[in-house]
Amino acid sequence: MSLVRSALGPGGALSQFLPGFTYRREQVQVAEAISEAFQSQLICLAEAGTGVGKTMSYLVPAIEQIREGKTVVISTHTLNLQGQLIRKDIPLLREAVGEPSFEAVLVKGMGNYLCKFLLQSEGGLPLLDRDETFRRIQVWAADTETGDIAELPFYPRGWSEIACDSDICHRQDCHFYDSCHYFNMRRSADRARLIITNHALFFSDLAIRVAEPRAGILPPYDLVVFDEAHHLEEVALKVFGIEFSNYRIPSFLNRLRRLRGAALAPGLIDSVDRFSSELFSRLEPIRKQEFFLTDVFDDQEMKQLYSEGSQLCILLQELHTQIVGLARDTLDENEGLRERLDGYARTCSRLQSELNLLLFEENEDWFVWGQKPSQPNRVIRGTLYRTPMHVADIMAEKFWPRLKGGALVSATLSNSGGFSYVRSRLGLPEEVVPVVVGSPFNFREQSLLYVPGHLPFPSSAPEYAAEVTQEIARLLTFSKGRAFLLFTSYRMLDAVHSALLSQLSFPLLRQGEMPNAALLEEFRKTPNACLFGTSSFWEGVDVQGEALSCVVIDKLPFSVPDTPVARARIAAVEAAGGNAFNELSVPEAQIRLKQGFGRLIRTGTDRGVVAILDSRLIKKSYGRSFLQVLPPARFTRSPDDVRRFFASVGAPTAASVESK
Repeated sequence: MSLVRSALGPGGALSQFLPGFTYRREQVQVAEAISEAFQSQLICLAEAGTGVGKTMSYLVPAIEQIREGKTVVISTHTLNLQGQLIRKDIPLLREAVGEPSFEAVLVKGMGNYLCKFLLQSEGGLPLLDRDETFRRIQVWAADTETGDIAELPFYPRGWSEIACDSDICHRQDCHFYDSCHYFNMRRSADRARLIITNHALFFSDLAIRVAEPRAGILPPYDLVVFDEAHHLEEVALKVFGIEFSNYRIPSFLNRLRRLRGAALAPGLIDSVDRFSSELFSRLEPIRKQEFFLTDVFDDQEMKQLYSEGSQLCILLQELHTQIVGLARDTLDENEGLRERLDGYARTCSRLQSELNLLLFEENEDWFVWGQKPSQPNRVIRGTLYRTPMHVADIMAEKFWPRLKGGALVSATLSNSGGFSYVRSRLGLPEEVVPVVVGSPFNFREQSLLYVPGHLPFPSSAPEYAAEVTQEIARLLTFSKGRAFLLFTSYRMLDAVHSALLSQLSFPLLRQGEMPNAALLEEFRKTPNACLFGTSSFWEGVDVQGEALSCVVIDKLPFSVPDTPVARARIAAVEAAGGNAFNELSVPEAQIRLKQGFGRLIRTGTDRGVVAILDSRLIKKSYGRSFLQVLPPARFTRSPDDVRRFFASVGAPTAASVESK
């Protein structure tokens, strides 16, 4: 019998070991598909609905492969899931199936670990040496076995001054190498058969390997499982691109100014600082949050921008030359200073290279754009980006062929075209192992989908916001609060929240009033509370029971089409002869809508209503494709059915609702 069946099947190891574990046919289906992909050295695309137990459905096939001597990487999008895997799920499964021998290691980036060299270096303590925070860190440093910042109950000011840094790190040449916290983790990872990491670090490793095949962050691996795989493209686009904020050069220069024992020319440092400030000050008057440079600057302003950027690159080259010279002339007995100077020279070179790519390297496969922070920020006032048009070619050429099998797992991975969208965006090979299983929950009995056909199509008109507010007030009265209100924009969230404050007596919690985790905890413990949120609350939020009985979505979550990233992607699809609305906008919005819907039913006993206040679902030809990808809840256009649902002990009768 396969491990999948013996562990997850009826009467299997988990049902005997774990109280409350129940056999789920859907879970076994996903696990067997992943196991098949691993054995055939193919990629499995797995969508598993809420309640399937997707974590165990990939951990069990992973252990099968570990028994055969393979090394498996599991990559997630969120830190919470990494922690759950390493602290709970893997130890539990290892004990249940009697597989205690293999080691699982959580791999994080260098910046998470304390650097012993920087901690003891005289030049490494300028922000901390007379600070109570630093004294607390010294006490912790004497006892910690991991050096991981996650152990600290506070975030220390100036952590970057004493954290491991790839530019400064001298690896085997450092006299702390044998006891280094970061390299201790790397050595553990080299021995491990199961590596847990996050998408950003995984793609950072891949980017390094693309440039230098023998380098990398992760140890060699055979198989990869991507959980929360619907985030892969957005993470890869960010990692393979360049992000250059106004603070990057000043932050670097501040470290040079605090350097002890080396006589860097202050005039040169000040000149670099001035040109950097002048370059980014040109972004400050711009009112748009996201923009192409050519949209906000005329030809003369662009010439001035390029002139300042060119001069800044020249000054960075001069600074690099000076740092290299100082490092070369540093005496052997001052090895620590020379190591820091070597690291600063690499940082300076990278800053110049990235700035040159941003401003002067033209390539039709990349686009450059800018962003202002959505909220006033004393540190980050503007950022320039260089983003690849797509990552499919990079993945198809550099990544998928080198894998011996893998799996992409998510509750929201497919759209009405099956897996065609994710395959095209990630450059997946033609032959894959697809599996889509719904939730084991009974959505027809547990939930009702309400779409009010009487509302007009979404618009920015004040009267539209007023009608949406009135509809939401009615729904919250029926549900007695106990609701998530999910919006696609802060503008609509603010308008509805402000209007309802004087109309309803329920506690109305608003995203931004406190940290998201605290806001969610407040919602859970406050009777009849309503939570108003945007993107952060559409996924990854789990509220079980009656506290959440209604989810209201203001409109279909189409991406804003006039952002630089959206415009570039649309232009690329249309240049290739495609239809951007059908190939990009609709699949993205379908996946996002499924995420929002998924906030409601989290257990087999939850009951509630999902209300989508967008009549395009029933009046536009593409609306049916959205309805088809949602869980099979009963459907109604009548607010009276919603009222009866909440008023009754059972669900509304089949005669009172339409078939979706």
